[in-house]
Amino acid sequence: MVSVVHARLFQAMIASLAIIATGIGIFAVGVARAPSAAAAPDAKLADMSGFQAGNIIDDGLFWDSNALSEAGIQAFLNAKVPTCAAGFTCLKNYRETTHTIAGTPMCAQYDGAANESAATIIFKVAQTCGISPKVLLVVLQKEQGLVTHSSPGVTRFRAAMGAGCPDTAACDANYYGFFNQVHYGAYLLKRYTQPAGTGPGTAYTTRFDLRYPVGRTSAIATDTSPDCPTKSVFIENQATHALYIYTPYTPDAAALATSYGTGGSCSSYGNRNFYSYYTDWFGSVRGAPVGVYFRDYYAANTSWLGYPTSPMSCAGPDRGCIQKFQGGMIAGSYSTVAAGVRADYAQYWGWYGREYGEMGYPTSEYACVGDQCRQEFQGGTITSSTAAGIAVELRSRPSWLGASTQAKSCTLKGGACYQAFQNGWVLQSPSGSFAVPTAVLATWGNYGREYEFLGFPTGATSTVPGPTGSYTQTFQGGTITVTNGAGAVTAASEPFINASLTSPWLGAATQAKSCTLKGGACYQAFQNGWVVQSPSGTYALPTVVRTIWGWYGREYNVLGFPTGSPSADPASGTYTQAFQGGTVSVVNGTATVSLP
Repeated sequence: MVSVVHARLFQAMIASLAIIATGIGIFAVGVARAPSAAAAPDAKLADMSGFQAGNIIDDGLFWDSNALSEAGIQAFLNAKVPTCAAGFTCLKNYRETTHTIAGTPMCAQYDGAANESAATIIFKVAQTCGISPKVLLVVLQKEQGLVTHSSPGVTRFRAAMGAGCPDTAACDANYYGFFNQVHYGAYLLKRYTQPAGTGPGTAYTTRFDLRYPVGRTSAIATDTSPDCPTKSVFIENQATHALYIYTPYTPDAAALATSYGTGGSCSSYGNRNFYSYYTDWFGSVRGAPVGVYFRDYYAANTSWLGYPTSPMSCAGPDRGCIQKFQGGMIAGSYSTVAAGVRADYAQYWGWYGREYGEMGYPTSEYACVGDQCRQEFQGGTITSSTAAGIAVELRSRPSWLGASTQAKSCTLKGGACYQAFQNGWVLQSPSGSFAVPTAVLATWGNYGREYEFLGFPTGATSTVPGPTGSYTQTFQGGTITVTNGAGAVTAASEPFINASLTSPWLGAATQAKSCTLKGGACYQAFQNGWVVQSPSGTYALPTVVRTIWGWYGREYNVLGFPTGSPSADPASGTYTQAFQGGTVSVVNGTATVSLP
């Protein structure tokens, strides 16, 4: 069914003084009334100088479901009719028990509820159908004058949106009632845009996109009479396309000249009144236009791009431009043609710096074979599938990493990022972006990853990693060495860690680090000795040295703190170790002290 407006003179009439006066009776749908000369709301004429027949309102405003909150809608209705006429329920006070309507390609499921206010109904329909609540308010006004009427009767609520009310027949009783009207009116406006899931082969076979199509010039009548002329109108966007199917007439010069009043014998007022009310109530109908460089691409891809949500920006590298839309982005540069990036891919593209990062600009369109989809960029590829989800493959990444197994995540310390691959990770931090093989990752994890002394990687692997390879990789706090595929920390900038790393004879730690020695110096106990940290340095002490040091009063007496490491591997049984006040000599496992 094509749902259109009431008769043209009725539309002019509801814009008149009749809709703001109190105590005036109900006008039946389709009955013509002569408008008053003092018809303009708020006693002024709307400025029609900005009216464009081919772009009545920008898509970004028309489909903005968050344009008003539920409280904002209620406040707007309260302001339009501060006091209802005695014995009448005006829109601000109207309530109705709604019913649940299952979801469709046009609208998500509406969950019915008891005693919902008009503001609640308008807000919920706007959210579920993806249309601006401002647009719904304007249509309610231009169809039945409900927003500003202080004494509306049942007939106005019954046909509130004019949905299912053709010019040549009575309204469809299946859509009687305020809630039914608001939902069905929003449903129709979305249906006319031919959303995904409609058209041949679906339950919604009619091709509304072929009537007054976007990007084409159409002959549109100025009035219902076949004797009246048509006007050639180039339809620029989906919102205007939908409005012309909903109300298939365009105002002539006489209608535009009178703002809210009546024009000539071939004048119609529905789309004129939409513009008049919207601009008087909410300001400009102009949001973000489609960028001049992207108009051809947009015209061919409107169905998935939706409306623009930001102006075109041309500040990118390679003289590039980009514009954001409801369903994604369009991007192009001097070296690449305009191409669209769908919203889910655009998120991942953004994680890699978009056109400013390693990915660069898109170089192909999104394409799928079965559920395997991909899009090429200057520096890599974004792929997706049902099983694997979305993944990014950068051509600058070393081949040994293999394919990505997880999307990029920026949940590391300080917001640093990583992405998992078959044979390692790519880590991005303030220290740089580096590929880290699985063997290094395992060792890094054993030492607390970025939260402990190692921090983030500061360089690439010294050679190409392999399953049984040998190589090193530097980190902020040390070096991880992989030998025959097994990783270990071999050097650390943290003295305690480095002392234990260079003294493997110590064995495992048996006690946490404690800083209770003289002057706040620290120690930690291990299976075969201590690590002592003082102003003289950080050194490992074998058990036999620590024992004799204790006999001489440790740091409180003549020996003081150690000033060097054992001169040989303690396992040899013979070595020396220097202290501030002397030397401990070990011969065949027996220690003696030499004092100066």
